[in-house]
Amino acid sequence: MSTQLSKAILATSAFAITAFAIVEAGRLHPEADAATAMIGVGGMTAITASVGQGPDEQPFEVLYIIDNRTETLFVYGVDSGGTTPRLSLRGGASIPALFRAARGG
Repeated sequence: MSTQLSKAILATSAFAITAFAIVEAGRLHPEADAATAMIGVGGMTAITASVGQGPDEQPFEVLYIIDNRTETLFVYGVDSGGTTPRLSLRGGASIPALFRAARGG
């Protein structure tokens, strides 16, 4: 595995863990409204958002990570079905490919 790829995977994992911690910390105050949060560091941007489903006091949330260097979007969700919530990759795609598809190309 190349060093660049290893660094990208490590950075993506660090962002995912940080964003997961932010999402879970928000669950400590169930009376607070779900909100969108965004952070960007070193060519990576992480955005959390409610998906509009789930109970009112704890709506389901997703984490979007954009890697500006590789122009890739990753989507993570929180699986809370077990005893410990887990962050799992829901999907990913090339951002230029998404725009081409949206334009019908």
